[in-house]
Amino acid sequence: MRMRAGAVVGRGPIAAALREAASVLWPVACAGCGAVDVAVCGACPAALRAGPLREALDGVPLLAAAAYEGPVRELVAACKERGGRAEARALGAGLALAVAAAPPGALVRVPSSRGGMRRRGFDPVVLVLRAAGLRATPLRRIRGGGAQKQRSVEARRVAAAGSLTLPSSAARRLVGSAVVVVDDVVTSGATAREAVRALRAAGCRPVAIVAVARTPKRVPGR
Repeated sequence: MRMRAGAVVGRGPIAAALREAASVLWPVACAGCGAVDVAVCGACPAALRAGPLREALDGVPLLAAAAYEGPVRELVAACKERGGRAEARALGAGLALAVAAAPPGALVRVPSSRGGMRRRGFDPVVLVLRAAGLRATPLRRIRGGGAQKQRSVEARRVAAAGSLTLPSSAARRLVGSAVVVVDDVVTSGATAREAVRALRAAGCRPVAIVAVARTPKRVPGR
């Protein structure tokens, strides 16, 4: 009998033997800390369950499940680059808590860059939302903002400006409504600001920005 890595084999002595065999054939390690025989250990997602980080971005409340550092950063990377289900579930649990703490509103998500979608074949934000049991209306990219990772703060702002819009069908449905922007990681805030601008232009009322993680602010000189 062949068994696919990650398959559910149930409980009992036979299931335990199958899991042990699978751990030899397909070694598993925690994406956050490297602990063996588990995709995500019990300790690494702790920061995601501690309660959201709160600040304001140009007057709009920003709630992030955790800081983008340590094990959380590794879990995000594993989810974004490999589409790991266990990692998505851990991140989704944190995102759900952040959404619950935000003002009520329809969820509208920031889409992946076009290059990221071509390379991965999936949208990590969708995976995390699905793992959290949530759905969100997608914004649409009207020009390529591109990946922001290696850009300076000013370059991120310039690249993001005017890159998003709310599709007309969603705009008609959400006009005048309170909406909550959902993203994976907020770094400079350029993409989140652009999402807020696009939603306001469509006649919506952005009441919060919710993210899986927030990059810690840099202190000059450090």
